[in-house]
Amino acid sequence: MQALNVGEEQCFIKSGPREPTEALHFSLASKAKNTYITKCFHQKYGKLSHRWESILKQHAQFDIFASAWLASYLESGKTIYCREGCAGCCNLAVHGTWPEAVAVAGILSAQQATYLTGYINRLNKALPELTDLKSYLRYHRQTLGPCPFLNERGACSIYPMRPLSCRALLSTRPSAWCTVDFSELDPWDKQAYESSLDRQVVAWPSHYVAATQDLGRELEETLLVKMQQKKGWSLSGNFPLMVWLELNCQLSERDNMDSKELCEVLAARAIDSSLLLTISGSGQSPGGY
Repeated sequence: MQALNVGEEQCFIKSGPREPTEALHFSLASKAKNTYITKCFHQKYGKLSHRWESILKQHAQFDIFASAWLASYLESGKTIYCREGCAGCCNLAVHGTWPEAVAVAGILSAQQATYLTGYINRLNKALPELTDLKSYLRYHRQTLGPCPFLNERGACSIYPMRPLSCRALLSTRPSAWCTVDFSELDPWDKQAYESSLDRQVVAWPSHYVAATQDLGRELEETLLVKMQQKKGWSLSGNFPLMVWLELNCQLSERDNMDSKELCEVLAARAIDSSLLLTISGSGQSPGGY
């Protein structure tokens, strides 16, 4: 038997063929967990939670799909290796949308905000040396440190409100593969790894499930389209950075802010880099490129 943690709950799954009822119980448990978390979120944050109703709905839609997909996948005798504390993917640069970042900023504790500030300070210090996407991603994975929202147990401290990009990453390989820099991998090892992947399941050449990533991107786009319709522009990119930006600038309260003013805010804080953030539908980009 293997232990698979899903949020606060732990389910035990067989590595061999599963009975259909086991998969069904797993799916129902996941759906029940999602309903319970959303209910608790409303109870804890009261009226504030209604501001994020559209985000909660997008997350719930994704979680229902992912639970059903996961139940079917496990029923076939295959394994998903994600579990509490593995945190391999949490060393990657976490992408998200501005609406999701605003929601997380509204629920952070003082300690979480302190960890977040440390992350931003390290990122700002290194940013002048990061000249392209490849160097930025490598620095994030190898040097910057993990997501600032990880707690002391290596678990996600914002799990109920984690962004769609995090929800979408389901690993078909042990967590050690989530931290590998494939540009430094021996060609023979890389070939063996790629040949072992199920191309009908993964977003090749990664080992992450394609179906959940596709839906995650689709729902992200829905959030961004709604934002653009409301503000005339949308913002996405480095998720912790956007949470920090909301905490320190309260941009969500500036209903009449245009894209030019947003670019000025980013420039004033030396975070106007297209490596970090993307402004869409405005004709402008951070850093002027």
